[in-house]
Parts: sequence; structure tokens; C-alpha cells
Amino acid sequence: MTLSRKQLLAAGVGIAIVPAAAGCATVVPARAAGDPAFHFDEEGFNAILARPARHRQAFASTKIAKGTVLDEMVASMYAYEVTLGLGPGALHAVAVFYHGSAIALALGDTVWNELLIPALPHMPATWRADFGDAGAAAGRGNPFLRRSRAQALQDDASLEALASRGCHFFVCNNALSGAADLVARWLHRTEADVYQRFLRGLVPGAMPVPAGVMAVNACQEAHFTYLQTTL
Repeated sequence: MTLSRKQLLAAGVGIAIVPAAAGCATVVPARAAGDPAFHFDEEGFNAILARPARHRQAFASTKIAKGTVLDEMVASMYAYEVTLGLGPGALHAVAVFYHGSAIALALGDTVWNELLIPALPHMPATWRADFGDAGAAAGRGNPFLRRSRAQALQDDASLEALASRGCHFFVCNNALSGAADLVARWLHRTEADVYQRFLRGLVPGAMPVPAGVMAVNACQEAHFTYLQTTL
């Protein structure tokens, strides 16, 4: 099968991080004509980046990688808040999920159960390997989503726990659209239906952005330290 550009973006092929440039970038909603359901909340995005904090870090990930990006967010927040004794809110941490399977981290239980898990047998071996145990059982939903009530909040690397501490997750719309195209082909559904279900199924704290690299650049321009957790 020949892959289109948006499918290649979802597959994690052929893209590079562009260093932050001087000045402010003009944000233009991506794929507005092709993805009518996509709306970029630019005002909300800028408000998140402008939130006051003594320290700012943007963690970027292209792969699920057993939730490594979430673990590293928790570790850094613990270092500032507990080890250094600066208290809650000392670190404003955001994540950028882009380019590959990392976007699955931001999709809720229904999307995992009804679309991603059924699509696993059709995926290339490298993609299935990245899902690993996370995609092993049907009906289990997104294993990175739920907070553990038995675990201290400051140690909990779930999406729910991080969102409750003020973290946000920026999700590449290019990768969402490309993944929707592939999943639709594998499951014999329409791309528009899968894509819209992806958007409706984003977890709390997740925001679709025109492109992951745009979000990384915007974070750098807003003086976030950029940390690439997976390649």
C-alpha cells in the first residue's frame, strides 16, 4: 500500500524538529478544508502557555513507549515540588504527542476498545510492538488514563493524575488525521467517522493542535525547556 503524506506522519516517517525562531509564530489552523471537524482553540492554547510558573518544561513524544513521557513528567515535577521543596505549581509541565503512536496516549477508553485494539492485527509489526502489553486485552481501554487511588498523587503517572495537577497534552492533528485514514482502511470504515471519533475521544487535558512541531516551537518561544523523550 502506498502511503499518503498524512499517513506517513501517523506512521512516524520523515519529519524533523525545527528549532525555535525569534519572534512569535502566526498560527494557522491545519487541514481546515480536509478536516472540517477540527477546530484549533488558539486562544486557549496561548493561555496555557502563558500560565505563570517558576519553571516550564515541554515533554515531546512520538511513541507510546510504555508511557515514558508521562513517567518523565512526574519525575521532573517531583524533583521541583518535593526534592527541592518548591511546592505544587513550581513546574508547569506540558506534553506534545505527535508523529507516531504517541497520539494513542491521548485517546480515551472507547477509542481504544472500539478502534485501536481491533486495528492492532492489521498494523505493521513495529507499531504492534510499541503498543506492547497496552494493546494486549480487548475491553481494557487506555491503560495510561486512570488514576490509581492507592498511589500518592505526586507519584501517579496517569493522564488523569497529571491533568489534575495542571498538565496539558497537545496532540498533533496531522498525526490524528493520518492515523484515522489508516484505521479506517484497516477496519473498513470511513475516514471522516474515525477522525471525528478520535477528536471526540480525547482525554481531559488533551488539546488538538495543527501540528506537533508547531506546538513544540510555540512552547520554546514561550520559554519552555524542550525535552524529547522518544524518537
